[in-house]
Amino acid sequence: MYNIFEKPWTLLIVAIVVLLIIYIIRVFKPGKRQWWHLFIPIMIAISAFAIDTFVETDLENINSIIKSCIKASRNEDADTIDTFIASDYHDSQHQSKQEIMIYCKAIFSEPAVERFVKLNQSIELSSSNATVLIKGFLFFDKESRFYKELKPAMTIKLELGLKKYSNKKWQINRAEILEIDEQTIDWDSLLNAATWQ
Repeated sequence: MYNIFEKPWTLLIVAIVVLLIIYIIRVFKPGKRQWWHLFIPIMIAISAFAIDTFVETDLENINSIIKSCIKASRNEDADTIDTFIASDYHDSQHQSKQEIMIYCKAIFSEPAVERFVKLNQSIELSSSNATVLIKGFLFFDKESRFYKELKPAMTIKLELGLKKYSNKKWQINRAEILEIDEQTIDWDSLLNAATWQ
């Protein structure tokens, strides 16, 4: 189903079509001219800008969470990431929010990430659940153990599960590592290979 809140700019197309219709009516039926007719397409265009400015969609919320988590990982800020993790979090390796946050804080206890460059992202969205696939380059901090023991950068593919809770807030309730450098991997393999665990 088409959602005008996800694509408010289509209202600009509607405004242009309405303006053309009004123009045609004014040309062929000059007796029907009213000054207020021109306000109809203007109001439609203003509503497009208002929807885009004041209504935050689910897709925008999810993208904001992902962007904030990427920024927090660059800043080694586990507390910010904690705010986006759901209390009922679980994945194939971590059975609770506390477990994933212990892991996260262990990684951020020393320099880790310099930057993350997103290559692509796809989002499957339902009414209260979303699945996000993210692939990108992860560049390690030059002072990090990863940089010194592994390599400066790697590609990584993640799958995030997000849920919209009763307070209308989206939070991450699952995170799975799918690939590192185009090789299939999971949490268990990653944790067994990690030297910091």
